[in-house]
Amino acid sequence: MTFDYGQEIAFDAVKLAFHKGDERVTKFNIEVSQDGNTWNTVVSDGQSTGKSQSLERFDFPEVTARYIKYVGMGNSKNDWNSVTEFMGVNCKTDYCSNQELPRGDILVPVDITSSSHDGNGHDRLFDNDTSTRWAANGLGEWAMYDYGSVQTFDAVRLSFHKGNERETNFDIQISIDGEQWQTVLEGASSSGGVNGYERFTFDPVEARYVRYVGQGNSKNSWNSVTEFAALNCAINSCPDNHIITDEVIAAERLANENNKQTANGKSQKQKMEELRSGNFGVKVALPCATSCDWDVPLKKPVLPATPKAGNKPGENFDLTTWYLSQPFDHDKNGKPDDVNEWDLANGYEHPEIFYTADDGGLVFKTYIKGVRTSKNTKFARTELREMLRAGDKSISTKGVNKNNWVFSSAPIEDQKAAGGVDGVLEATLKIDHTTTTGELGEVGRFIIGQIHDKDDEPIRLYYRKLPNKDTGTVYFAHENTLKGTDNYYDLVGGMTGEIEDGIALGEVFSYRIEVVGNTMTVTVMREGKPDAVQVVDMSESGYDVGGKYMYFKAGVYNQNISGDPDDYVQATFYKLEKSHNQYTE
Repeated sequence: MTFDYGQEIAFDAVKLAFHKGDERVTKFNIEVSQDGNTWNTVVSDGQSTGKSQSLERFDFPEVTARYIKYVGMGNSKNDWNSVTEFMGVNCKTDYCSNQELPRGDILVPVDITSSSHDGNGHDRLFDNDTSTRWAANGLGEWAMYDYGSVQTFDAVRLSFHKGNERETNFDIQISIDGEQWQTVLEGASSSGGVNGYERFTFDPVEARYVRYVGQGNSKNSWNSVTEFAALNCAINSCPDNHIITDEVIAAERLANENNKQTANGKSQKQKMEELRSGNFGVKVALPCATSCDWDVPLKKPVLPATPKAGNKPGENFDLTTWYLSQPFDHDKNGKPDDVNEWDLANGYEHPEIFYTADDGGLVFKTYIKGVRTSKNTKFARTELREMLRAGDKSISTKGVNKNNWVFSSAPIEDQKAAGGVDGVLEATLKIDHTTTTGELGEVGRFIIGQIHDKDDEPIRLYYRKLPNKDTGTVYFAHENTLKGTDNYYDLVGGMTGEIEDGIALGEVFSYRIEVVGNTMTVTVMREGKPDAVQVVDMSESGYDVGGKYMYFKAGVYNQNISGDPDDYVQATFYKLEKSHNQYTE
């Protein structure tokens, strides 16, 4: 491929991204010319890392040229040359990030382990992607690399989640045998000024194992590291700007500002505002805008034994005690166009995101684009929220009252005031589609069921399927309000999808969430397979104090903001039932 830039320009690098860039090494040369006839090779025997589909930068001494030629040399699996992006740049004036540099010269560990993680696993420490991270809460949590044999090291290269917002504290330990450990860095701290790589040096040592020991950060006790590598600067690339100075921090801030402008001239803020506008799709009139008798209490409907095609959602499911959050904002008031219990019970449906399928199931669909339900979330949803008041607008949606429920471990006065005590949510569904675009940490992930309290979430039940996997995983997070942490529990398929016995798109399964006092039991059921059951003791989680009110949520709550705005998640529900006890003396 030859690129004609129309005039002579100073270049000192090319940026490339490759088809199947995370599966194979692509080989190439780069040539430049001023006249298109005489060529000079500036990158000879170039190779991609084989570990990334993102842009990789290949530097060379600055040259002046009008033409740049990419000469393909096949790849590590065949003779095809398949390039997804190409650009010539000058890093003195164009945006260049350290994260774009190939890391082929860095020694690759043969095994990575950690003391724990919150669902952001230790495999993300070495994926050449600073948008993913290993995260574990608590002083002394660790991640360890096994390099397979004894090597010489004199530095580590790290990058940190929110690296330009807070200082991260840590120790580095090394070992030859994995049993006797030596601390080579003690009480080290990141700069708190950059999101890019930072290098920390020590006297040369011999080691097979290198261990990062987290000591929290300047704001809390979380350890969140996006990339980690052990180095020998006599062999590996150790750029000066990985030693963080005030000048390096200033340069990164300037680069970030320059990079905010997109190809069409819109800033990231403008793009985000458009993404979250919610002014798209068909506007559907609410049934109760003209025809409902608000003075008559909502009654439970008579439902068919199984959902029927052609029925409205409210004719197949009891929606008298739910309201619907949507990703639309057609009136442009900055809030979602929610649908209350009255409208749902009287036949509301939306042909694109909330409707009855041909097999009678209730379809929930939501995009990456769309208005958010509150300032505390960055994701869009099409999701039902429990409303025990059943249309009685004299009862507030918030508070310990007849609209919400509490655990039987709550104070007696709260149990008397609430609309229910303890609860069970049961659903049968299939996953139709999940996102296939976006950053690794977000792609393919959404929430299908929740218990929400005043501020926190006793459970968020997730489905996730990565694009390269045949099946997906079901897992959940339990939020500990006293510690401000999430504990993650695998149910089916492994939280990162590494277990093949997961749930495929189109496969019908059921879940059951039951709370009795401080005990929560979560079950996933599949035909012909044993139930997956997880019991959580919530006695130390802080939900048994006064003022904590609960409500169920079900539907699809997208957890992807980085993908194509029109990418979406979708599930079809065939059963959605809930129940509560009432307080008795």
